[in-house]
Amino acid sequence: MIQPPYPAPPWRLRGTLDAALWRIPRNALPGPLPSGARPLGWGGTALLLTVRADWDDRGDLAYRELVVAVPVRLGWRFGATVTAAWVDSPASLAGGRALWAIPKRLGRFETAAGRTTLADADGPVATTDDRAGRTLPFRLPVRLLTLQPGDGQVVATRSRATGCLGLGGATWDLPATGPLAMLAGLRPLLTVRLADAAARFGV
Repeated sequence: MIQPPYPAPPWRLRGTLDAALWRIPRNALPGPLPSGARPLGWGGTALLLTVRADWDDRGDLAYRELVVAVPVRLGWRFGATVTAAWVDSPASLAGGRALWAIPKRLGRFETAAGRTTLADADGPVATTDDRAGRTLPFRLPVRLLTLQPGDGQVVATRSRATGCLGLGGATWDLPATGPLAMLAGLRPLLTVRLADAAARFGV
């Protein structure tokens, strides 16, 4: 029997996450979303979430990624739909697509002088400045439900994490001509960091 080139779920990952919550015009939201899913927001605007994660070798896989997700409501369920994700690990790419219908693609992360730049085959995607804010001295739990459009059905995946939460994490610089051009020139509503995170994906 041929084993897949990625760990069996749940994936146990350790590292640091920097997240930003944005408000953009509803007609600028990326997609696709599952059939019947409604983006969260108000008026003519909706929320968008970007997350940069650095997963280290204490977990099942060590890689870096940047995720773009739309917070949604689908019936009685609240969750997020990942519309784009870049990783520097072929194993993470293959597993994310096969197990959870997450549209991962390969990217190249380069860090110098506290700045991390992500680019893919089409060019620059995002740059983040690493600014470690003050973190709480205790661990907090975080739960997430991803709702992905699948082959005629919704692929629902639960994940959970714990970590030390801090406000004012990384700052984001999004080029006006890249895949995240809808965020260029905007300031996020909120930025947070989850330090020393211990996550389980696909529980």
